[in-house]
Amino acid sequence: MYIHELSKLSGTTKKAIEYYCQKGLLNPGLSENGYRVFSHEDVSQLKKISLLRNLGVSVEDIRQLLTEYDDTIFQRLIAEREHHLRKMKAHNELLKELSVTKDWQAIYQKASLLEAKESITDRLIRAFPGFYGKYLALHFGRFLQEPAQTDEQKKAYQEICEYLDGIHFDIPEELKSYLNEIDTEAVDEILTKTNEALSELTKDPESYLQKNKEVIEQYLAYKQSEEYQSSLACRLMDLLRKFQQEQGYNDIFIPAMQRLSPAYKTYLQNLKQADLFYIKQYQSSASQ
Repeated sequence: MYIHELSKLSGTTKKAIEYYCQKGLLNPGLSENGYRVFSHEDVSQLKKISLLRNLGVSVEDIRQLLTEYDDTIFQRLIAEREHHLRKMKAHNELLKELSVTKDWQAIYQKASLLEAKESITDRLIRAFPGFYGKYLALHFGRFLQEPAQTDEQKKAYQEICEYLDGIHFDIPEELKSYLNEIDTEAVDEILTKTNEALSELTKDPESYLQKNKEVIEQYLAYKQSEEYQSSLACRLMDLLRKFQQEQGYNDIFIPAMQRLSPAYKTYLQNLKQADLFYIKQYQSSASQ
């Protein structure tokens, strides 16, 4: 069929179809007289493209979705959308504040801080798959509440952005499926509780470890079990540790975060102190 027939059959304008052809989303054949010839498969493809465009998906993301058939792309898009909604909500709050206070300088400073924070958390979501990217964005976002004022902080911010732009975290297909099977509705609650537990641990490690002794011992026993050692969760954690060691996460990203955020530097120092209490109290388990 020719383009006018495809347009009528799909309910898509000829201009849009020509654009999708130009971007490589549709690849019709050519007739002897040089006209594009579309197949029934092109009709199906065009309907998918139109649906995704109506849902606000970019052309580049559509190309990935329709050629790679990778569920992690869907998960990344969903996470980015959720993050964008939180960002827009924060922008609206600043607009409300500006409408009341008319303090342009104060709102400018708050908006600049928000932009820097979102710049890092957006990159974390893009760089790491599924719920793990969301966890990192939530976790590190807590420590990006102050503006970068010194030259050292500004340099650290640039290092973080360049590092996150340059990494690519590859995982096997079965681990991608594992990440995609995690209940997305429960992720935010899980991440929030995890960060709350870490905050409590760093404030008073001795008290926290004593109060949660039974749970920690059960967790340690499970980590040593054959069930865990053969699980996809264990494989994922091993892959993350390897990535952190080999691709500069521990040597570039973490030191730069400490220079950028005094709050994160303090948190990390407290976490190391808590780790000493943990090793002391569970030394036999931790050394196995």
